[in-house]
Amino acid sequence: MTARPWLLYAYPWMPYPRRVIIYLREKGIPSSLVKVVPVTESQLEDSVPPEFPPKPTGSLPILAIPPGGYRNNQSYTYIRQSNAIMSFLDELCEEGSHGFHLCKGSMRGTDPLSRARNMELLALADECTANWNPVRIFGTGAGTISIPAAAKEMIKWVHRPLAIIESWWKDRNFSSLRQGQGGHITIAEVVLYQFLEFTKDCYGVDMSQGSGNTVKDAYGREVVERYTKIAEFYDAFKTRDSARRNPEAGEVPAEATLHRMHAWAEGSL
Repeated sequence: MTARPWLLYAYPWMPYPRRVIIYLREKGIPSSLVKVVPVTESQLEDSVPPEFPPKPTGSLPILAIPPGGYRNNQSYTYIRQSNAIMSFLDELCEEGSHGFHLCKGSMRGTDPLSRARNMELLALADECTANWNPVRIFGTGAGTISIPAAAKEMIKWVHRPLAIIESWWKDRNFSSLRQGQGGHITIAEVVLYQFLEFTKDCYGVDMSQGSGNTVKDAYGREVVERYTKIAEFYDAFKTRDSARRNPEAGEVPAEATLHRMHAWAEGSL
């Protein structure tokens, strides 16, 4: 019998682990198959509840498959990086192997074209999250050095992928993505939603709402900063049960952390 449960070590409110948690809910993977292990971060060390093995080395999230859990592995098998974890689990669900046969269908696409579309969007959504890092480092109290002008310049590189996504979605209707409407979510959409949620909930900046003004983009071109379709997507997705933050599970940052993240230096945005 396959060893269960597999363990997902995560800081539940942080961006990369959070996207996997949303994915597990969307996929309908129960905790009896994959158990989220909340890791508590401190200045000195990370700690986990005493009933679980210590946190593996490396940045979170980490999927830990116990001995015997996958192809009769003799020791723990670790999968790192959020996109790799989601893709791995999705493929197991698609194969119906290792006990995942009761889960929902593919969230990576069902044919070569839909898989390519998923990867297109995933690359841009990932770019948004990565490009946010220098914005918050240079612009907020959560960062390590205050350079407001650098934060303001770097946020242009967040708007760049958002503008591309907006242009792709000009004819799309997102009403089916609302809770109970039967719409199917992809991994790429989970990643994009999580970015939009993270910047709004944690940093107080709604990146789904462009200024509506004509501005210069990262290349110095004049563009209208408006994301009507991205806003529709965000408003629809946040109604889904998978998107609800559970404070008791550590999915909301501490007040002191929120205060630092909301402390924007003048001229940063």
